[in-house]
Amino acid sequence: MARTSTILKQGRVECGQRFAQRVGFPTRTAVWEVGFVQSDAVPVPHARLVNVEDPLRTKTISCMTLANPAFYEFLGVSQAQGA
Repeated sequence: MARTSTILKQGRVECGQRFAQRVGFPTRTAVWEVGFVQSDAVPVPHARLVNVEDPLRTKTISCMTLANPAFYEFLGVSQAQGA
């Protein structure tokens, strides 16, 4: 939970971070990884998420929603990102 709070406080969503959407505690849906962050030329930064198990499934949501622990749980950074 501390990691999620840190993301929310810093407002930083970055490529390689992994999240699970909350659908009712403790239930989670699939794991999503940030593939791209659009922060310039848009008033509200958005992240393109890629489903870890099925890379053809993608979705775009605001970084504010992604960083909100009421909606998404921060799982860490993918090992491919080197962290």
